[in-house]
Amino acid sequence: MQTQDARKVFVFFSFSCPVCATYDQVLSRWSQTMPAGWSAEFIPVAVPDKGNYMAARAFYAVQDADPARLPAFMSAAYAQIHEGGMEMENPQTWAKAVAAAKVQGFEKAWVNVTQARLESAFAKLLTYGVDATPSLAIGGRYVINPDSVMGDSGMFIQLANGMVSKVIQNR
Repeated sequence: MQTQDARKVFVFFSFSCPVCATYDQVLSRWSQTMPAGWSAEFIPVAVPDKGNYMAARAFYAVQDADPARLPAFMSAAYAQIHEGGMEMENPQTWAKAVAAAKVQGFEKAWVNVTQARLESAFAKLLTYGVDATPSLAIGGRYVINPDSVMGDSGMFIQLANGMVSKVIQNR
């Protein structure tokens, strides 16, 4: 158990993942329903390859520059990749997603995203043994993904709620 994460849900995702694209809005809405004292944090899969690093860096740049636009950016990024056929390695993918989401201050924030931050995201991925996306690490203890419920999005959210409740009850 990761005790420092006892009141957190980490939402691990990859912009290249079609299942993540499908769950994008569901997880965005669900993350706003955490119990008092809890938080949800989206963590991009920052495995050390050019596409995933660029995706993670773009995510963190938007999170820093214009956090209110993050959900719109994520939806736009998924659309660029899954509907527009853009590659994660292509800087135009992120430029188009930023423009579509009307993000302000992206360029300045982009240069300030550190290697250490990307490595921290990768370390969390390893700490929780995430091997599929989207995955939720709940309360520093449990990791679930849609495979846990055979892809049923309603059941996935019910399971996530149940696991948060279980962590709260077992404190």
